[in-house]
Amino acid sequence: MLTGDQIAAARRLAGMRSQADLAAAAGVSRPTVERAEAARSLIPSMNADAMSRIIRALEAAGIEFHLGDGASLAGEVGMRRRPAAAG
Repeated sequence: MLTGDQIAAARRLAGMRSQADLAAAAGVSRPTVERAEAARSLIPSMNADAMSRIIRALEAAGIEFHLGDGASLAGEVGMRRRPAAAG
């Protein structure tokens, strides 16, 4: 799972300037994104569908999520911008 800080960082890395931009891309409300990011270093308390929509919107915007060596899905998720396709 992602923390609120990771969601906010991924949004900015994806070039989405506002929470409204991510909300529109994810098909959730802006207050949903606001609450997710407000969790800061904690995993947001939200339903799985909303979290899935946010993650998929960030992935569609070019963000790759990955686990570091020995990390678990409960934390230590990293992210990076997906390299541009050649050609």
